[in-house]
Amino acid sequence: MAALRDPESRTIPPARPVLALIHGVTNPYRQHLHARLDRELTEVEVWKLFTHDLPEQAWANNHDEPNRLCFGPGEPFGRRDTLRSNFHEWRKAGRIIRWLKHHNVRAIQIGGYDDFGRLRIIRWARRHMVPCFLFADSNIHGDSARGVMRPIKKTLVSWVVCQVAGVMPCGTFGAEYFQRYGAAASRVFLTPYEPDYALISGLTESQIASSLASVGLDASRRRLVFCGRMVPQKRPDLVLRAFEAIAAERPEFDLVMIGAGPLLAELKASVPAHLAGRIHWTGFLGDQAVISAIYRASDVFVLPSQFEPWGVVVNESLASGMALVTTNVVGAAADLVRDGLNGRTVPPDNLPALTSALLEATSDAKLDSMRAASAAVLADWRRRADPVSGVRRALETVGVLTPLETRPPRAPSPS
Repeated sequence: MAALRDPESRTIPPARPVLALIHGVTNPYRQHLHARLDRELTEVEVWKLFTHDLPEQAWANNHDEPNRLCFGPGEPFGRRDTLRSNFHEWRKAGRIIRWLKHHNVRAIQIGGYDDFGRLRIIRWARRHMVPCFLFADSNIHGDSARGVMRPIKKTLVSWVVCQVAGVMPCGTFGAEYFQRYGAAASRVFLTPYEPDYALISGLTESQIASSLASVGLDASRRRLVFCGRMVPQKRPDLVLRAFEAIAAERPEFDLVMIGAGPLLAELKASVPAHLAGRIHWTGFLGDQAVISAIYRASDVFVLPSQFEPWGVVVNESLASGMALVTTNVVGAAADLVRDGLNGRTVPPDNLPALTSALLEATSDAKLDSMRAASAAVLADWRRRADPVSGVRRALETVGVLTPLETRPPRAPSPS
């Protein structure tokens, strides 16, 4: 892991404006975006500053990515809602601010506003006229504070929105969330999570076959797939009940349950004996290539979450050519599932609606057309909401970058 650089070590101003990305921990999707920013946003020097070290899931993180610093080595990224943890984050923010000062940072993207440390950085940036953009996978359907917490949240989030130069939600539901708290549409820059699309499309038939064999899946079967933590909010139990309801009508289909969590043992024990051979449990899979191979060899992705801030698994399944069935509160569903075209959206906690949607998506009349439509839906979304383009547009609005269309043409190279 990269050691913290001495804040006084930079004595020569950087050749390019410095963009600091401040987030909790890295994950495969963030690593992918960082690599794209390094590769495509060449006009700035991108630094990745992490407040914590250990993710909640056992992802294989790349600690060797360039310009990476961790300000909380050995610290897990979890709850930070006690007075003691917030005081710790406040002090950590002081160290981050010293680094920002000494490295002449011109712009900041900060992930979240849920501890005193992040609020301190946001306030410092405002006071020192350093443009700070807030990234969050917020979703208007998760805006559920009630009672005395409602005015407290309104005051806090509205204050944060006023302090930052702009907000960077993942999609439509996120934009609606921040606009509720005062964000002007001109200050909303979509920067959605996205997987490594090239990894998904580049898998060979041999790699797919090998991955299926590694988790004991029969290449000749059709499949529905659930991928997520086995926790009540994601409703994996509803997936099982819906599959039980359609299994007799869809004998060619199996169900693959990818993930681990506190409900796993209970869910396994609830499977009827006559379906045990058609429901496959992989446990947690940390290798994205294996997960993508399963998607590529499957037909319908199902995500019945009660709430999902974004859900990059939706991007992954579309990129793999699957039809989708999700709840209508999943963040990514608002932008990536066109009801009746490439899948279905249903209300949360509604077993009859989920069962009916799965029957439709797996029918001979709909399955192939829904799967085929996913590629066009995804391509349209990527044109409208490319995360690197979102960051670029944000930096252009504060003068860190010059808009591409106003840059003078390059002088012709000598012949």
